[in-house]
Amino acid sequence: MGRFIMNLMMASGGYSWTIVPVERRDEYMQALEVASAQENIIPFTKFIASLL
Repeated sequence: MGRFIMNLMMASGGYSWTIVPVERRDEYMQALEVASAQENIIPFTKFIASLL
């Protein structure tokens, strides 16, 4: 559900939908953890940018 909401937010901003490949799931989850626990969104934004 979270990725669906992320894609809705990105689409509303004019960005394309993003699919996180299964082989990069650990990297995605780690970036989310850093964003949540440390309030540092830089790794997450870099990860998403690498998928666009």
